[in-house]
Amino acid sequence: MDILLLEDDELTAELMDTVLTGAMIGVRVRHAANLAEAKRAWEEQQAQLVICDWHLPDGSGLELVKLIRATDKQTPIVMVSASSDRDSVMTAARHGINEFIAKPFDVAMLQKRLLPLLTAVKAAETQTPGPESSPSSARNALDRWLEDALTETLRLPSDLEPGAIMPLLAKSDDLSAVELTRLWKTETALSARLLNLANSASLKRSGKPVTRLDEAITTIGVDMALRCAVAMSLDITGSLHDKQLIEQASLYLGTAEQVAGVARAMALSIGLDGLGCYTAGLLSRSGELAVLRAIQDFINQGGEIKDSDTATMVARWGAKYGNRLKLQWKLPLPVRELVGAIHVAPTHASQRPLLIMHLAALRVGSRLNTPEALRMLRRSGLDVEKWRPVAEKLPEDQSDNAIEEKTVPPDETRT
Repeated sequence: MDILLLEDDELTAELMDTVLTGAMIGVRVRHAANLAEAKRAWEEQQAQLVICDWHLPDGSGLELVKLIRATDKQTPIVMVSASSDRDSVMTAARHGINEFIAKPFDVAMLQKRLLPLLTAVKAAETQTPGPESSPSSARNALDRWLEDALTETLRLPSDLEPGAIMPLLAKSDDLSAVELTRLWKTETALSARLLNLANSASLKRSGKPVTRLDEAITTIGVDMALRCAVAMSLDITGSLHDKQLIEQASLYLGTAEQVAGVARAMALSIGLDGLGCYTAGLLSRSGELAVLRAIQDFINQGGEIKDSDTATMVARWGAKYGNRLKLQWKLPLPVRELVGAIHVAPTHASQRPLLIMHLAALRVGSRLNTPEALRMLRRSGLDVEKWRPVAEKLPEDQSDNAIEEKTVPPDETRT
């Protein structure tokens, strides 16, 4: 489903994108920041649903409505405006809009108002035939599904509960970025979304990239951060239901959290930015998680897969999805480099944060007991005796190669 969104405020546009793509599978949002851009977008490719702001820097959203209604009486149009008086509503209605939503809007209300329109558009779409039953055709169908998903907004699986987020709204005036960071520091999908929102705003205002969760919340404000969290908690397609996918996601999330925690501890021990390393570590398995969510979407649409196909597809598509997410989230270069260093040893050995990210991954994978790893430990400035693996003493009849690793738990990992 193709949606054209005309909204000049970047944060509001990103929030609406979260609501729309979370409300239904297969939604693709094209964002136009001004009237001229929206007109070009419509003329190049008509959409199945249009959402437009009324007051724009270069004119009125009604001009886009008039352009569309001159030749198209069927496409649903939603007008969004801070002017919600009776005259404004009646004026918009006379131009053929289907729904009027006043700003500032409540996220739950926004979803409730848009869902019937999305459902109607979905019902009008031509249904794609389900995949054939043979194993080879099912695998090909899943491959095509994953390839097509790369052209849409990628999402991570999320288990945010409205019951855990809604109470925070009532005390938003008393909450700080530090408190929300503490509450959400293990929420991979939410952390990525908030970084995306913050960089959309910060890069435009000051050109300064945002690399940490607490900075992201400070940049967009506690209120917007909470609204984004509410939108994600209402994501009706976000949870995994297939048992194997849940198990795989738990493994990837667990690994990412371990790498994040170790990287933070290592960074703090030598006076570097611990939270920045933690944030990068948390995002280190985003590509694999996005593939798992896309596979769940495939199953939800009637597709069938064999258990053995899941690992194959994650291995085949994980890196592509991860690279796509980096662009989609507008991750600044420093964060991309930190995430990349987790998977590939850095070529710039003098950059200690990159070394730390790679060393954290090696430690979590029990692969620190190699000559090259020990050299990286020394170059990083870390206390080698604290972090290096300790070889246990072996009985005389065992081979020197049969060494079981045991790592020394550093004090910092408890924080």
